[in-house]
Parts: sequence; C-alpha cells; structure tokens
Amino acid sequence: MAISESTDMGARDGPTVYHLADVRLGGAFPFLGQAGAAHRQQVRETFARAVDRGLDLSPSLVAISGNLFGTPFPARDLAEFARTQIGRFSERGIAVLVAAGPLDALYEKTYAAGALAELERVSVFPAAVKTVELPDLDATAVGASWSATPVQPDFLAALATHAGRQNVIGVAHLALPATEEGLRALRRQIAASGARYLALGGSPTRRDLSADGIVAWCPGAPELIALEEGERSPLLVHLGGAAPTVTLWPVARRRYARFNLKPAAYASPEDLADAIRALGDPHLVASVRLTGASGVTQFIDTADLHSRLAGAFLALEIVDESLPPTDALAAAPYPDLSVAGKFVAVARREMERSGTDEGRRRVGAALRLGLALLEGRRPG
Repeated sequence: MAISESTDMGARDGPTVYHLADVRLGGAFPFLGQAGAAHRQQVRETFARAVDRGLDLSPSLVAISGNLFGTPFPARDLAEFARTQIGRFSERGIAVLVAAGPLDALYEKTYAAGALAELERVSVFPAAVKTVELPDLDATAVGASWSATPVQPDFLAALATHAGRQNVIGVAHLALPATEEGLRALRRQIAASGARYLALGGSPTRRDLSADGIVAWCPGAPELIALEEGERSPLLVHLGGAAPTVTLWPVARRRYARFNLKPAAYASPEDLADAIRALGDPHLVASVRLTGASGVTQFIDTADLHSRLAGAFLALEIVDESLPPTDALAAAPYPDLSVAGKFVAVARREMERSGTDEGRRRVGAALRLGLALLEGRRPG
C-alpha cells in the first residue's frame, strides 16, 4: 500500500474514495475555553473547505466514518449547513455513505434529527450491519452506525462474507483499543475481513491500521478537535491497481503542539518569556512544559506568563515541572542559621523524603517562591 502527499490529481484506474471522519460539527471544545465558540465556526469553515477539495478531486464515492456532528441533535441551522454541504456531492452524482459515531449516534433509528434524510445518493448506515451495492462502481460497501451501543464486532466479520468481490469497502467508527494487545487483535480482525479498503473513524489524528495487505485508515479530523499531536487530513483512496493508494489532502488551519523548555537555559524570566513568545501563532494550541533543572532562586510565575503571552496563541498552557536538584540546594548561598538557610534545609529534607516526582516538584516550587518573597523579589 502506497501513501503520498497531495500533489498528484491525475486520473487513475478504478474507483476512488474520498474519506473523512470525526468532523464534529457543533461539537464542544472545552480545551479552548472561551475560544471554543469561535472554533466551532472554524470547524464549519474547514468542513466546507474539505467539501470544496473533494469536489475538485471528483471521487467516485465519499465515506464519512463517524462523528460528522458533535451531537446527535444538531441545531436547525447546523443541520441545514451540513445538508447543503453533503448535498453538493449529491448534486454531482457522487454517492455519500455516512456512519454515525458515538457523538452523533442514531437516536430511535434516526440520524442527526433527519438532517440528511432523502438526499439523493446519500446513505446513512443503520445500527445493524448493512450492505450497499454500488454497481456503477463495481463496488460493495458494508457499514454500521453507533446507536445506544458501539458498532458491534460482527461488522468486520460481515465484510468477509463478500470475499471474492472486486471492491469491498467497510465504513464504520470503531472504539479503538487503548492497549497494544487490543490493537493487535483488531489488526487480526482487519486482516481477516478481506476488504479492499476500510474507511474507519475513531481517532482525532491520522492512523494507519492496515494489516496483511488490507488497507485500513482513520483519516483524523479535518480540523483540530482534541489535544493530540499528529497529522490529520481527508484521504483520497484509489482502489485500482495491484493495491490501493492513499493520498493526503490537508485542509486544517489549526494545530496542537507540545514544547519542552528548560528554565536553566534562560538567564532571566524575561528571556524565558521571549522564548515562549517566539512560538506564538494564532492558529496554535500550545502546551509548554518547563522541565529539567531550575535554579534554586528561579521561581517562575506561570500565571503571569500566561496572562502576558496567551494572546499570541489560539490557546496556551504553561506547566512548570522543573525543580532544583538536591546538590544545588546543598550549595545554596545562604548561611545555615539564616531564615533562608533554614528554609532551604527543610526543603532539602522534604525533597529527599518525598516518594514521588510530583511531591518533589511541589516542594521545589514552594522553595523557589519562598526564597523570592524572602529576598523581596517579585516572583516571575
């Protein structure tokens, strides 16, 4: 199986599948705080952009494998927006297959309060495994939706009953296992499915779940929807040739990234602030971890840093996980009988006695704050 970047739009033999998942229209994004409402609009705009891209690519089929909506009961304007966008494929004669996920699960056998009902060439899979024949594409699609319960394990087994057909496509949002053992078991099921392509959902970032020649992908969300590092994009899957090929077509504007900075590398709090400021991007959700060693007197006011720097980011988190090493405490330049010296001695004993990194970090933070206050310095 080959994967490529979005540079080749030339024609290829066999049908093509434009694969999206985990769009989450109308979803909640609590990790963005007050910016969550504006991000819901961004998610809508990105989905419209993904539809634009899909129409440019002129696929044979569109597969949306779960969580098109972030709610099973979308507001009327949101339902109309989604219907209009999906209808653009329908108007071009492009079939659209939709599987509900856990966030937009079927309610009393109805999907998204009927948002996509009666759209020509648009099929929403029920909770029970269903087969949709696509004779003009020489293809067979098998899918299932979440309802009150997840997609059942027989979904992958049902694909194997169509072995021997040329283009068997599976469409579903799966509850992906969290353990390596569970993923190995899932890949065994994928390998046994015999599908030409499995259009899966279940991950906010792109994941290749292919096994033993069976091509299976989660494309990830078109736009940022969770604090998880990784790439995400709609996929164009060419089913012709000896093996399917997968092409990435990114449309996202926003991203999440983690950064580890070492406080000891900065001579002053302002130098550290400058380093964080240099990461600024209005489309970036940044998680900045201050790690490693810090100076005994190097207290860092993360609340102050956040208030000064957050405006340069879509969202910013700063967490101080640094601590002064115990040998630095022993060499601290305070007389043993001074208040500061006694404070350092107590902190050193507590750090040595603490059984966890978190406990040592708490003691180290209290020490640095206390010394800053004793010396009349503004913590920062």
